[in-house]
Amino acid sequence: MGRKKKDTVVVNNNPDWVISDSVQINGRLVSEGTELSIRGESGRFRFKAHVVTPKAEWIDVIGGKKGYEKWRSFRLDKVKRVHRLQKTRKNLVSK
Repeated sequence: MGRKKKDTVVVNNNPDWVISDSVQINGRLVSEGTELSIRGESGRFRFKAHVVTPKAEWIDVIGGKKGYEKWRSFRLDKVKRVHRLQKTRKNLVSK
């Protein structure tokens, strides 16, 4: 069995990037932990951050199919629904 890779921490050294922990999507305020459905993707995703650069804008989320959760990034127009009820296991356990 190979060695486990060390976790790397990404630090934003670029002053042009704006990273925030909340954003308004489809008329609803989305903050960390809010669940979203993404067009074309299965499962629910938990919101982590909103990133704005001079060339692009996206959201960072964690989630996907049950048992296969990953860290992903999507454009704001890919958000299908902002869920009112929290149903992912991570959100249910942490409350």
